[in-house]
Amino acid sequence: MLFLAYAFVPLYKMFCDALGIPVPSILVGEAGAPKPAIYDESKKSDRVITVRFMANTAVGVPVSFSAKDRRLQARVGEPVLTAYYAKNYSPRPLDGLAVHTMVPAGGSRSVNMDDYIELQQCFCFEEQHYPAGEDLILPLSFTISPDLPEQIHTITFGYTLFESQ
Repeated sequence: MLFLAYAFVPLYKMFCDALGIPVPSILVGEAGAPKPAIYDESKKSDRVITVRFMANTAVGVPVSFSAKDRRLQARVGEPVLTAYYAKNYSPRPLDGLAVHTMVPAGGSRSVNMDDYIELQQCFCFEEQHYPAGEDLILPLSFTISPDLPEQIHTITFGYTLFESQ
């Protein structure tokens, strides 16, 4: 079991590469030089991209979790503000962490969307507290780079909420 647990990540990457599935990248605690800001008034564009939003919870997490918008049209190079909703149905408070993936549609599926999406505000950056029985609004703000390959017409943001241990 220990060997399988250790080998799972490289095997998963090989499996995804073989089938052409983009491997989600999760940046946790990454340090270094900040990325340059994508928003630039001089690079405004008329190009519009469809952005879809998905929400899932890990098994056993007593939180309803959904996107405010299931789909929206975003202008490339302009900031977008949306949100996710959450409600803890448990009688006890809990802490959770949302892990995100961004998957392109159109063009090469091996495009790393981290290079073309700047998340300004995201509940996925840090652990969130979900008080018992309360509704929460979890804001999400991002900008799509004008350098996004022309073939990409849709981006799917997927979030899965896990309970912190």
